[in-house]
Amino acid sequence: MGRALAELNRIEAAHRSIFVAGWRPAVGWICAFAAGWAYIGHPLFVWAAAIYAPGLTPPAIETDNLMELVLAMLGMAGLRSFEKLKGRTK
Repeated sequence: MGRALAELNRIEAAHRSIFVAGWRPAVGWICAFAAGWAYIGHPLFVWAAAIYAPGLTPPAIETDNLMELVLAMLGMAGLRSFEKLKGRTK
């Protein structure tokens, strides 16, 4: 099963269509954008709203699930790098 899944992943990654090969990078970009917005964009927006529109209250952003996903992706990337370093994969 593991070899078949690895082969399927290789075939998907080599596909020319962004809808087949691009879903993993898309998840990474979405996580990066969401984390950037949560920790940089939203605080700047709150600051600007306090100056230019004092009555505006921007909605709070829940980051619990986002951070779980980001940390899981970073953990998997770290594991993959460790496997490559040890020579267990190509």
